[in-house]
Amino acid sequence: MTKLIRIAQIAAVVSALSLTGWAGYSAIVYLTMEPCFEVKKFSVSGLKHIDENQLLAKAGFEAGTNVFRVNLQAIRERVEQLQWVQHAMVERVFPDQIIIKVIEREPIGLARIRGEIYQFDVEGKILDSDPARGWAGGWAGLNFPILDGLRLGDFKENLTKVASYRKVLQDLGQNSLSEIHINDAGEATVVSASDPVLVNLGKIDFRNRWIKYLQLKPQIQRRYPLAVRVDLRFKNQVIVRMKDDDAGQTIVWDGKKNTL
Repeated sequence: MTKLIRIAQIAAVVSALSLTGWAGYSAIVYLTMEPCFEVKKFSVSGLKHIDENQLLAKAGFEAGTNVFRVNLQAIRERVEQLQWVQHAMVERVFPDQIIIKVIEREPIGLARIRGEIYQFDVEGKILDSDPARGWAGGWAGLNFPILDGLRLGDFKENLTKVASYRKVLQDLGQNSLSEIHINDAGEATVVSASDPVLVNLGKIDFRNRWIKYLQLKPQIQRRYPLAVRVDLRFKNQVIVRMKDDDAGQTIVWDGKKNTL
């Protein structure tokens, strides 16, 4: 008798589970087939540089897809492949809407790479011309000193050089410079907005070295009008080069001799 009761209990549980499973299956079929859950609205927010049609094409979404069948992660990953997208969020809004929220990359400077001008962001990401402006107007009017030294695809090294670039701007001011060169050793060489002389500031103490250059600049221009480079990397010493190689250099000031 006990055995029969046990069998009956098991049968009841199985039956209940079957009904629950059937109800769940029916609910899934309803939600994924019901026309009211077909996506009719697709909205994007956060765009300043990216063209909305370009983003929607990259998202690869087809209107009329059931809102429950939309792969949100796949759309996010595709959208984040766009060069100007830093982060993207994709959400369902029931019953029939998909929303993409975008955080774009913001350019903080202009880089000259292999003779071409690119924008770049704080993470060292190289950005092509602003797609919303078009190729010709992608960087025109941006008031940034040109950075030399970045390389396409060299993310780690670019990040370090961008950090040095930002430090130079912080210490010297953005409007006073036309170019900043950062070499692989991390040394900064700058070009003033008012004259073409290359001023080597080394790796540290940019502000004090620049102030020293500005103090000596009138005398250097008067006595060495053919100077092309001024080197301030060495303590208590200023070196002027008449041509861009070591053979043409002259020590014009040092702390001990105090010449110039």
